[in-house]
Amino acid sequence: MGDEEQIFHLKEDIQQIKERLNAIEREQRLIIEDILSGNPRSRMQKRLLEKPTNKTEEIRKKIDSEFKIEI
Repeated sequence: MGDEEQIFHLKEDIQQIKERLNAIEREQRLIIEDILSGNPRSRMQKRLLEKPTNKTEEIRKKIDSEFKIEI
């Protein structure tokens, strides 16, 4: 590998790391907002259900099984 190729690969790696770091920072901010809202559990559940994912049904079942409300 030439120096130019190594530099190109390093730049790509750095860009990917920056993107992942930004995603983590965004998620941390949202979690902090959830906690400071006073009702973190319901806000986190709502955010999880709003995320576009193929596992939405699994998440709903998990939430239903974990948080049973009895009257």
